[in-house]
Amino acid sequence: MKFNKWILILILGAIALVIISLPKNNIPSLSKSHEDSLAVMKHRQEKDISMKEQEDSPIKNKENFKGLSYFPFSSAWQIEFELEKNKKADKIALPMNDGTKEDILYIGDIKAQINGQDVRLKLYQHDNGDFFLPFKDKTASTETYGGGRYLDIPLINLNGKKLKADFNLAYFPFCAYNPEYACPVPPASNQLNFRIPAGEKN
Repeated sequence: MKFNKWILILILGAIALVIISLPKNNIPSLSKSHEDSLAVMKHRQEKDISMKEQEDSPIKNKENFKGLSYFPFSSAWQIEFELEKNKKADKIALPMNDGTKEDILYIGDIKAQINGQDVRLKLYQHDNGDFFLPFKDKTASTETYGGGRYLDIPLINLNGKKLKADFNLAYFPFCAYNPEYACPVPPASNQLNFRIPAGEKN
């Protein structure tokens, strides 16, 4: 029987239609929250290595250092603040825990609603352009370092007046591990009356 080329074309067309109609999500993409969680885990692993191996690490007994402790990652503590910049950014003397003071650029205030409360915090800026947020919450002393914690916020997290802060990256100052270090004291305006169970813990 002579094969009809039009039958072949019809068969190939039918196969093509079947392929096109197949679902395209056979390999699901990672959710943004999952990606952020993996990035935070990587950051914590790198910090553990740094604390154990770097010469300027505040850890005294590096041989027995097994790594830092953290709260579980939670996307609920990725907060979008609104930045109110000062008309003129000025350097101020930020008090240190040893009674001295250190000059730092006070950039303005950030505000958001957290846990149903209106929160307004003072925001500072490092020399490299990234932001610095010292804060203290109700986990202090019992679950976290009593003097408060810090958060470094990359400049790229600023979009217009919106600034994303990830408290999963909150960390202890060096003076929490070694009294030979002096560290900034969070201002009264940055002391919160609720818990932030994210980031580094005791």
